[in-house]
Amino acid sequence: MSRKSYDLIWKLIICVIAYILAWGLTMPYVFRAEGLLEPGDILFFAILLVLAGGLFWVKNSSSKRVRRISILPGLILGLCNRIGTEFYATGHLDLKNAGLYLGVLITGAIFWMIIVFLYTKIENSNLAYNIAKKGKIAGFVEKRPWVFYFLIILICWIPAFLATFPGIYSYDAYPQVLQIIGGQGLSAHHPLLHTWLLNGCFILGNSLTGDYNTGLMLYTVIQLIFMAAVFGYAMKVMREYAIPGIVRIFALLFFAVNPIIQIWVCLTTKDTIFAGFFLLVLLDLIRMVVSPEKIFRSKARVIRFICIGTLMCLFRNQGIYIVYLLLIFLVVFFRHYRKQCLIALLPVILLVNLFTGPVSDAIGVSPANPREALSVPVQQMARVLTQEPERVTEEEKEIVYQYIPEGYINQYIPVTSDLVKEGFNAELFKEAPLPFFKVWLSIGLKNFSAYVDAFLYLSCGYFYTDYTPYWVEFILYDGAWLDNGQNILNIERNTLFPAYDGYLRGVAKNLSHENIPLVSTILNEAFPFVVLVFVSGYLLARKRYLLLLPLLAVFGFWGTMLLGPVIAIRYAFPIIVCVPVMIALLFWKERERTENKKELEEKRG
Repeated sequence: MSRKSYDLIWKLIICVIAYILAWGLTMPYVFRAEGLLEPGDILFFAILLVLAGGLFWVKNSSSKRVRRISILPGLILGLCNRIGTEFYATGHLDLKNAGLYLGVLITGAIFWMIIVFLYTKIENSNLAYNIAKKGKIAGFVEKRPWVFYFLIILICWIPAFLATFPGIYSYDAYPQVLQIIGGQGLSAHHPLLHTWLLNGCFILGNSLTGDYNTGLMLYTVIQLIFMAAVFGYAMKVMREYAIPGIVRIFALLFFAVNPIIQIWVCLTTKDTIFAGFFLLVLLDLIRMVVSPEKIFRSKARVIRFICIGTLMCLFRNQGIYIVYLLLIFLVVFFRHYRKQCLIALLPVILLVNLFTGPVSDAIGVSPANPREALSVPVQQMARVLTQEPERVTEEEKEIVYQYIPEGYINQYIPVTSDLVKEGFNAELFKEAPLPFFKVWLSIGLKNFSAYVDAFLYLSCGYFYTDYTPYWVEFILYDGAWLDNGQNILNIERNTLFPAYDGYLRGVAKNLSHENIPLVSTILNEAFPFVVLVFVSGYLLARKRYLLLLPLLAVFGFWGTMLLGPVIAIRYAFPIIVCVPVMIALLFWKERERTENKKELEEKRG
C-alpha cells in the first residue's frame, strides 16, 4: 500500500470517528441531560470540524505512549460524567440501557482527546520556573519564603475573620462541647485531640473574660495561624523544587482568596485542622520519594514525619486507614527504602493504636459506634425495604429489623444515612456482625440496581463536577445547634465586616460562585478527583511511577468519602487543599533534575 493510500484511509477513519463523536453529543445524558447538540443544528457541523481537527492533531503531534496511557483517565472521567449527568437528571441509573455504555465511550473519547492535548503541551512546555528576583520584596522572599507566604495568606484571610467574627460555631461543635463543658463524658465518636482543643479554648476564653465568645475567637485565631503556616510551608516547598511560577501563583491565589477555604479556616469543625496535617503528610511523602536520602538520613525529619502522621490520624479517625494503605504500597514498591518506610510508618500505627486503645480506655472514653462505617450498606437495605419491599423475604426483613428497627428504616431519605442509622443496634452488631453482612449481600444480589442508586446518592458528588448536591445547606455558614436551648455557650455572631459577610454568605448559601465559568468547577467538591485522575495519568505517561505513591494518600482519603453518610463539601475539604500540590506534581521531576544540576555545578565551581 502506498503512503498516499495509507494516509487517505486514516483520514477517512478519523472523519468517521469524528462524526460518531459529534452524533454522540446529540444523545441525552452525554454532558447534558437533553443532549449537547441538535442533529440539524449548524453548530453540529462546527463541532464535527473541531473534533476532526482534534483527532488529526492527536495522531500527528502526540506520542503513542501518551495516547495509550490517556485512555484510562479519559474513560474514568467519561464514566464519571456520564453517570453523574443521568443520575442527577433522573435520580436513577439505568444499567440496562445500552445508551449508558455508548455514552461512556463518547464522553471518554472526548476526554481522551483533551487529556492527550494537555499532556503533550505540558511535556513540551517551557514555563518560567521562577518569579522575578529583583527588588526588595523579592529579596525578602528569597531569604524568608515561608514567612512571606504565611503573611500574605494570613492578611488575605483577615476580611473573612472579621466577617465571621468571632468564628463559625457549626457542625459537630455542640456535641463536642457537651462532652466536656456539658459533662456528658468523652466519646471516641469525635477525635479527642480536637475535642480537647475546642473545649480548652472555650474554657480559657470564658475564664479570661466571662464570655465563651472569646474562646471561639481564640480557637479561630489558632486555626487561622496554623492553616496559614501549613499553606505557607506548601508554597515554600514548591518554590524549593522550582515549580513553575504560574503554578505557584495559582497555588497562592487558591490558598489565599478561595472563599471555600476562607470560610473553612473560620469554622469549628475538625476537618480543617485535619486537612492541614493531611497536606503536611502529602508534602513529606513527596519529599520521601523525590529526595529519599535527604529525608531518611535525617533523624529529625523522620521524627517530624512520625509526629505529623500521628497527629493527622488523631484529628480524624480515618487517617489511620490512609497510613495502612501507604505502608502496604511503600513497602512493596519503594523497594530500596523498605526498612526506612517501616521505621517512619510503624511508629505512627503504634502510637495511634496506643492512644485510641489503652490510653482512651484508661481515661474512660466511650468507643465509637460502628454504624459510622456502615452508611452505605444501611442506606442500600433501607432503599430496597422502603421502595421495593416485595423484593425482600420476611426472613430477611426480620434479620434487618433486629439491627435497624422498622421505624428507623421508614425514615429513609436518599441523600443522607443519618436518620436511618440513628437506630442502629451497635451492641448486636458487635456480638454478631456476620448475619448483618449476609442479609445485606442476599438483598443486594436481587436488587443490584437499587444498591447502585443508593450508593450514588451518597457519593456521586465526589466525582461529578457539573452539579453540587447538598442536604440542608451547602455550608452551615450561620452555625448549627443554636436553637431549642442547644446554644449553651451563648455564642453570637458579631460581624465586623458586613459587606464581606454578605459575599461569603452568598457562596455558602446561594452558591453564587457557580455563576462564574471555570471558578464553579475549581470550587466544586469533585474537582480534586478530576485533578487526581489527570495528574496520575500524566505521571504514568512520563514513567514517573514513584510520584504516584504520595497520591495514594489522596486516593485513599477520597475512597473513605465514598463510604460517608452524606455528600458534603466539609468531607472533601482535606483533599481540596491538596489541589495545588497535586498540580505541582506535573512539574516536580524536572525541577529535581534542575536542583541536582545546580548542585553539580556548585561542586565543580
